[in-house]
Amino acid sequence: AANDCVTEATTGYAYYKGAMPLVIFSSVLLLLILLRKTRLGRRMRAVADNPDLAASSGINVENIQMTSAFLSAGISGMGGAIFAMTLRFAPETAFTLLLPSFAIIVLGTIGSIPGVLVGSLIVGFVRALSSPVLIAIGQPLGRSNYTALDGVMPYIFLIAILMIMPSGIGAAYEKWKVDRLRRRAEEQPSKRLGGLLAISPLGALGAHNFQQRKNARGESMMIVSVGAYVFSRITRFISGNSFADGSCSNDCQASESSATNFEMVTGRTEGDFILEDSPFSLSDVPDPPDGLDATLHDQWLTDALSELNNSWLDLMNTELGLVDNLVSLGDALWPAVPLLVWIIAAFEGLYLLQGRDEDALRPATEFLNSLLAPVMQSRNSGSVAMTQALGLAKAPLDSFHTALYDSLDRFQSGFDRNQKYMLLAVLVIVLVSELPPFFGKALLVLGLLWLVGLTILAWRSGEGPLGELRRLSPHGRESPIGSWVLFLSVLVFLLLFVEWLPVAEVENHDFIKALQVSNVLTTLAIFTLMAFALNLHTGVTGMVNFGIIFFVGVGAITVGLLTAPKDLHGYDWPVFWAVVAAVLISAGFGWLLAYPTARLRMDYFAIVTISLGEIARVLLMGEPLLRAGSWGSAIGISRYKLPLKDWWFCGSGEHLSEAGGLLSSDECRGVVGIGSPAEKLGRSDIPVLDDRGGVIDGELLYEATWFSMDLGEPAPYMMVLAIIGVVSLILIWWLLETLLKSPWGRILRSIREDEEVAQHHGHDVLTHKAASLALGAGIAAFAGALWAWKLTGFQPSFMAPAKSTFLVWAAFIVGGAANNKGMVVGAFIIVLMEFVFNVLVAGQGSSDLPLHETAAKIDQLFEWLVTGSDLWFWPHTTPIETFLLLAALGLLINKSAMVELGFSGVAVFMATYLLLGERSIDESFVGGSILANMAYVKVFLVGCLILLSLKYNARGILPEVPVRPPRPTEGDAE
Repeated sequence: AANDCVTEATTGYAYYKGAMPLVIFSSVLLLLILLRKTRLGRRMRAVADNPDLAASSGINVENIQMTSAFLSAGISGMGGAIFAMTLRFAPETAFTLLLPSFAIIVLGTIGSIPGVLVGSLIVGFVRALSSPVLIAIGQPLGRSNYTALDGVMPYIFLIAILMIMPSGIGAAYEKWKVDRLRRRAEEQPSKRLGGLLAISPLGALGAHNFQQRKNARGESMMIVSVGAYVFSRITRFISGNSFADGSCSNDCQASESSATNFEMVTGRTEGDFILEDSPFSLSDVPDPPDGLDATLHDQWLTDALSELNNSWLDLMNTELGLVDNLVSLGDALWPAVPLLVWIIAAFEGLYLLQGRDEDALRPATEFLNSLLAPVMQSRNSGSVAMTQALGLAKAPLDSFHTALYDSLDRFQSGFDRNQKYMLLAVLVIVLVSELPPFFGKALLVLGLLWLVGLTILAWRSGEGPLGELRRLSPHGRESPIGSWVLFLSVLVFLLLFVEWLPVAEVENHDFIKALQVSNVLTTLAIFTLMAFALNLHTGVTGMVNFGIIFFVGVGAITVGLLTAPKDLHGYDWPVFWAVVAAVLISAGFGWLLAYPTARLRMDYFAIVTISLGEIARVLLMGEPLLRAGSWGSAIGISRYKLPLKDWWFCGSGEHLSEAGGLLSSDECRGVVGIGSPAEKLGRSDIPVLDDRGGVIDGELLYEATWFSMDLGEPAPYMMVLAIIGVVSLILIWWLLETLLKSPWGRILRSIREDEEVAQHHGHDVLTHKAASLALGAGIAAFAGALWAWKLTGFQPSFMAPAKSTFLVWAAFIVGGAANNKGMVVGAFIIVLMEFVFNVLVAGQGSSDLPLHETAAKIDQLFEWLVTGSDLWFWPHTTPIETFLLLAALGLLINKSAMVELGFSGVAVFMATYLLLGERSIDESFVGGSILANMAYVKVFLVGCLILLSLKYNARGILPEVPVRPPRPTEGDAE
């Protein structure tokens, strides 16, 4: 129906082509006016320049930051709405918009709105012009798909610009403007020239005020005149492409039978739309409800069509009236407003020609202020009265809060320490009884481990175990002992979670579980190594690196290309030397990256690194030299060698097939009795074969050993990768801890805290940064090699930010910066979330698979958020009512965070209730089933995990453990 409406009742111009530039440029213009012409804008700029100085000047920094966040979110939402008018939006689309936005911000200089405007235009032109240029370059080289590289051209241009102008275009412009103002301050402006400019037509643009160095007033006059002209042009455009009186679009002008757009659509020369003009018919009406009596179908369809036509009529006539008013307003503003501004300018010019220094508009401004003074006084008085009224209204609530917390304090003081422990134990038992069995098992195991540990402490100290623990870790988790205790506790819990992670109850259940655990450990090793590299760069050295995936990609691509067969465009290197080459090449890139980026601020350095990651991903997509493993030119790398795979499935000897050829690893896997490590580990009591597959003596068996797992088939190859990954993780962890405890580690931390102080103490900051980048890049390259082996073949999508950079940064934030134990814990949590949601995705589609009930509950919760349906554990309340209850509870217990969350939730769901309807649900959920996409739920939960960690635990689960020299005891101080 909507398509018919647009097709038949149109003037020939697509609506979004006019709405997009109008909304975009008008919002940017309004933002510029806000920042430069209002008190709020001046406060925002002051807070951005120096928050401490702004606070000392009486500016409420927190309120300004909240207002800024509100405005930025609103502008982003407006941009998203306009974007959704032209392209279908999906959650992954955010990353395709986010990275170019970073490039534009950095290119135009962070904090410079004019610079961002110029940067956006430059990026747009570079992106548009790069496609034909790349086609022209690629065709002679036999690379027709070079157009895929147009996505990286803005990043290449950005890096080139930053090498020339380290602070971006906006900073260079601001510096030029400051230098120009300083030169102009040395000479006095000519009043005669200013007067002539004021009398000339340029006076309407405020040229005389710019010449007299009254930039604020000149900008105001130019904004008013140019704004009137732009508004007039927009209304004229609307008039020509709408149904306003006398409007005639290009299609109308091409028609010989119509003089106006209205006549072209309706056939009438004038008047309003009527019901007969509606494009809808019975075919546009949906089917009647299922429960409706068949005899009432015709009446229901007639009523529905009538309602649809009336709705269309109201909408079109409302639009017609709005357009007529806009066109009339545009005609009134132009040229009346510029003429009025020019008259004011001429009056100022007369003052200049007379040589008078006083402000020509002072009488007018004083008169206007006198008119506004009562209004401002009333506003201030009203604000004071409202504050006093709110204070009186809050007085009973404050009294209730005081009485509540006094009662809680008295209740708590009535228990001694043993009673508190007993109450805590009872609460834990009740909680465990209500939670799934896994949590009870985990708490039991952890409780036993803690009991053993506390018993040992009590035995060694002869005192209370908790007091001894506090003495050994006076700073809690920021003490060495406290950090290790918390790390081991969390690690045990996560390992128990891996043991609990369910798999389908099938015949080869044990094999699938072994494969799952190996996959978890391998993925854990990969992401932990990536987190180690990120922690070395960002947490220890202080270089914010958003492009760790670049070094990971270099490692994966290098290993894949070097070990692929020669007949499949590879080089057939041994795996070991390919890994060495990948680590060295990536380390070289890291070392070389430090020097051209030495002059960049850390936020600019971060954007350069994320640009490198995108460049590597797109090159893997578009460059044929970065492809191997297929007979054609398929994108990606595959069929490369995997470490120890032949030994794992075939053993150390050579085994021949019936044809006399050597068996491959995949063929060996299916041979029973081959005696390979995989078979010995996965099977028990199997006959021994000779090198040609014959049974030796018939009765000789491989008996089960202590490490046999009786999986029913050879152990999966993923187990080898898990062993390689875990062993490498431990060795690299030990190496990093050794280096970071050395003088070099202390130098890196001093660079993080203050580069100038470190330089002052004689340290070569640039060389140490380069060494840190090189070491981290080498570790990331090894993680990339391990990732390539796990995938057995990869496409450019494995380097997508949502699957790599976002997750590694989540592990870094959640785990705790500058603490490698935190990297292990953070990576473990993120990896387990990935596997849990993989199980949920499978369980969502079948009731026979694990976690089906959990997936169903998530779907039910999602449906409640969308429609307000009933929940299995919650009375019949809508999300709006639930958030109102949360806000009310926050008011009762005096928790401002709960109040803010409650009213924010009410605002969000109220907006969706008012702006969205049933059609939005029908369009989003084809088929009528409202189901949550678990992939998006996972990303949502990871994002929430990051936000909660930053808000309530900013230093992470395991924060950095600073080196604290022992305090001298009494008598030791000199």
